Amino acid sequence: MLKERNTMRVFVTGADGFVGVHLIRNLLDHGHNVIAGVLSSSANFIMPVPTVRFNLLDCDRLDRVIEEVKPEGIIHLAAQSMVKLAWDNPAQTIAVNIIGTINLVNAVAKHARNAKIINVGSSEEYGLSGKLGKPLTEEDYCLPQNPYATSKLAAGQIVLQLANKEKLRIIHVRPFNHFGPQQREGFVVSDFASQIAKIEKGLCPPIMYVGDLSAKRDFTDVRDIVEAYTLLLEKDVDVGIYNICSGIPHTAREILNIMLRECRSNIDIRINRDKMQPSSVPIFIGSAAKLHRATGWAPKGIFDNSIKSTLSWWLNQDFVAVATQT
Repeated sequence: MLKERNTMRVFVTGADGFVGVHLIRNLLDHGHNVIAGVLSSSANFIMPVPTVRFNLLDCDRLDRVIEEVKPEGIIHLAAQSMVKLAWDNPAQTIAVNIIGTINLVNAVAKHARNAKIINVGSSEEYGLSGKLGKPLTEEDYCLPQNPYATSKLAAGQIVLQLANKEKLRIIHVRPFNHFGPQQREGFVVSDFASQIAKIEKGLCPPIMYVGDLSAKRDFTDVRDIVEAYTLLLEKDVDVGIYNICSGIPHTAREILNIMLRECRSNIDIRINRDKMQPSSVPIFIGSAAKLHRATGWAPKGIFDNSIKSTLSWWLNQDFVAVATQT
């Protein structure tokens, strides 16, 4: 029988991001006391929890924050998480995702040694291992193919080494693709949903240009993802690496078709030849069997409903009308 933890004082870094907002709601629903950590320059963050501002690269400030907050649990979301930005500025991505994470663990080692840390990595760490064409497990090789993926792999390896050296409790998670309401543009589901919402509101012509829609990817509702983070924090599980995923592949074409069925507009889907580069990994899915054995977690969201709720959120947003080329 798994031992469940009582109410915890949980510090969430990167709390003002897409996942952070959903995670805070989930932690509150579980009865935990939450402290939100946001970037010093963050603006317009409104959640019903205490908030502290800091920068992962400011060691002195980070030390003071951990000493003052005295967390019993930490879920470390703060990161540079865009692959494109990682290519544009790999040095900054390495600094934030690796050095910043090391700074956090060092501060915990000094001021909150009993805190349990959930360090959020990425399925991108597996990279070309996806060519195996099977559900990837935590035992499969990591062959990252971009600076973001490399930064997450390195951060995960280093923090687990520090956990062993300093006798800390650290879990490194590898979530696969996740989506949901409030996700910013730059990801396939939110990009489709935002484009359709603008068309439905008459802000741009009813035309969508797409690339390769055939690649199969493992998608999970963000609300299921944050439930996994919370359970890993609460349950008495072994230190190590855990995949978080549905194990079910979906194509971008499936996602688009679900959204189009919800539209009033007759949208013309056109192929952008510049984007038509077949994926080197046609199917990329994971196995969450280890997570399920440790916590009992399984995704509850119904894929079609999750896609529809994401589109609905975008349809309720106010857009600034801009001149659109036809």
